[in-house]
Amino acid sequence: MRHTKISTLILITLLAVAVPAYSQTAAPSTNPEINPGVLQVNDDTIFASDISLVMRNIAAQYGSQGQQVPPEEELVQMATQRVVEQKLLSQVGKKAGYEANELTVAEKAKEVEQQAGGLEQLNQSLGAMGTNRDHLLDLIREMDIVRSYIKEKISPNITVTDEEIATFYAEHPEMFQAEAQVHARHIIYAAGEDADAETVVNARANAEEARKRALAGEDFAELAKELSEGPSAPDGGDLGFFVYQQMVPAFADAAFALEPGGISEVVRTNFGFHVIKVEEKIPAGTVSLEEAGGDLRGLLVQQKTGQEVTAMLKTLAEQATITPLLAPPPAAAAAQQQPPA
Repeated sequence: MRHTKISTLILITLLAVAVPAYSQTAAPSTNPEINPGVLQVNDDTIFASDISLVMRNIAAQYGSQGQQVPPEEELVQMATQRVVEQKLLSQVGKKAGYEANELTVAEKAKEVEQQAGGLEQLNQSLGAMGTNRDHLLDLIREMDIVRSYIKEKISPNITVTDEEIATFYAEHPEMFQAEAQVHARHIIYAAGEDADAETVVNARANAEEARKRALAGEDFAELAKELSEGPSAPDGGDLGFFVYQQMVPAFADAAFALEPGGISEVVRTNFGFHVIKVEEKIPAGTVSLEEAGGDLRGLLVQQKTGQEVTAMLKTLAEQATITPLLAPPPAAAAAQQQPPA
């Protein structure tokens, strides 16, 4: 598989097809002229809409991580490679007898539907790319086949030794520095920043009364279930473990100042008035090799699995017949044939 040549052809020809389809403002259409086949991968065709969908996914991933989305030309190249690789792996999985789990497919389709803003919006978006939900489901089935194949045929053959775990631990000390954590419960009476004076007075008084009952020996979790106005009330006000930065400063200051079993004064935050009880505290420190061992083994299995898949894809690409189906415009084709300056 010659990635550079195929990427160049796709870049020249698909920008006129996939990038307009990628636009959120494209008019709904089922005209096959806007969704041609762009690549033949062995016996399967990759369509412009396949690449457009992956372009959207890549752009969303960058956006969710606060990173700048790559230029459209780069998105085309990245998406093309991902689609070709998924096609190659799904072909192997199908030949091995794997089929998609339809329950998983339905769950993933529902997730995509919700991300698109509902079924109607999804259908409009797919129509704008010249495709439909049935084709989207086929793509999701391919993804599930690839996932199952890797999970059952590749990952079980990966071995990670204790020595490898110890070496990784020693070479990456920065990954095993743990912040101090507190496990706490709270009772809250809601009084936001825009609350009127009467609400503030009542909330503070109720919180003081709840604190008195807790100090008198009543079970704090039961009090939280009875009195708290926060979403954690059904769980007895349980907030689990958290680090300092996860809470607003006033709450964090009070919680981290307490010892296990301690009950705070009434604390005011922009959410309301809190009474806090600390259940456990874990000081800052280094996670030991023994503590990290299980997670590290899983991480190294994932890394090695990725390496195996990459090597497998290299072989599959070299053996595959991959043919561009779109001819570049004449001027672009002539420019490709000119020798480099």
